[in-house]
Amino acid sequence: MTTAAAPVAKRRRREETRQRLLDSALSVFARHGYERATVDEIVREAGFSKGAFYVHFESKDDLFWAMLEERIQAQQEALRQALNVNETVTANERRILEAIFALNKEETSWPALFLEFAAHAGRNEKVRAKLATLYERWHAFTTEMLHAGQEAGHVREDIDVAFMASAIIALIEGSLMQSRLAPPAMRLDKKVEPLAQLLARWLQV
Repeated sequence: MTTAAAPVAKRRRREETRQRLLDSALSVFARHGYERATVDEIVREAGFSKGAFYVHFESKDDLFWAMLEERIQAQQEALRQALNVNETVTANERRILEAIFALNKEETSWPALFLEFAAHAGRNEKVRAKLATLYERWHAFTTEMLHAGQEAGHVREDIDVAFMASAIIALIEGSLMQSRLAPPAMRLDKKVEPLAQLLARWLQV
């Protein structure tokens, strides 16, 4: 291996180790829940030592934040790709809802895990503050999309964009919650069109 290639290979190994720890953690969390899962079991399943864990993460909470950040980035990228300012509000809302609901369907263990972590945040002020920061990012991203719609002439200029961003998030999060608690009654694939129509009535010019 050349001298120039050595740092690249080392960085790749670090990235692979980190990803294996994240994958192992999701598996352990899914089996035992966040509270009962231990760092010992995560590293054992990943095939590493605790030393390797602490090279990448400060704690179990820190590892969960990394998992959450990864999913938020994936979600925002999916939404950016779904958004097309040349299309109508209804078409955009339909594409955005389909993207969000598809991510939810792909990761069957994640929703329950997030709910458990949210409950953990309710008992821990530091965790709650950090979770609030992530929701602020989600709100800012939604606001950004609404402004883009206004600039394209599809979204009404007279709406309170900050409030409407909160309402949209509440509608989406509420739908996801209902689908987790009562899946037969809340089939997300059947709700895309009526939700898109409802949002269009709120938003479009």
